[in-house]
Amino acid sequence: MKYEHWFANIKGIANKRKQEIRSKVSDLKELYYIEETQFKKYAIQENERDSILNSMQNWNLDEEYQNLQTKGIRCITMANAEYPSRLRNIPSAPYALYVKGRLPREGVPTVAIVGARECSPYGETMAREFGKALAANGIQIISGMARGVDGAGQRGALDGGGVSFGVLGCGVDICYPRDAIGLYMELQEKGGVLSEYPPGTSPLPHHFPARNRIISGLSDVILVIEAKKRS
Repeated sequence: MKYEHWFANIKGIANKRKQEIRSKVSDLKELYYIEETQFKKYAIQENERDSILNSMQNWNLDEEYQNLQTKGIRCITMANAEYPSRLRNIPSAPYALYVKGRLPREGVPTVAIVGARECSPYGETMAREFGKALAANGIQIISGMARGVDGAGQRGALDGGGVSFGVLGCGVDICYPRDAIGLYMELQEKGGVLSEYPPGTSPLPHHFPARNRIISGLSDVILVIEAKKRS
């Protein structure tokens, strides 16, 4: 895992290119210790070579891997059979997912419940009721663990005895929003939290629209409650 974690965090190489490069390498350990003269063997371009070499100089393999283990985080890349099949063909599929808990089960119906953060009491109630009813019928619930509709739908799923998964716009070792700490901890026990962002990544504004493609990609159906016109 430590070499996968390293490769996933190389800056300057797009997700799709990482997938292409990884498919040509039997073991990333081989790439980590590669001689500069061997990059052409894998059709690695000059700018990509520079990104890889720079990452080797600034990445502590053992320390970074130990950090994952200490925090109970797994790094699951496209090279891993556990990587969700639903995500493999979406535009700009994340090369890696960081997970606390587990991933949604393959072959089990999945519904995303999303909507307004500043929702009405009625919207919050409906999100909770839909989450509870769907989960009680064996349907996995996915959302972004945000305030309002997202969190209410996931809380309803757990109250209904089901499972739910939170896709975060930050590292999975960060609870955001902070007041959702109870939900954050329970999701890890009865489902999981996941993110394409490595541990320690702050919840920056542009991360949230990007993470929405993962929520929709993992879901068979998307239920939107109280969203603004430009949401």
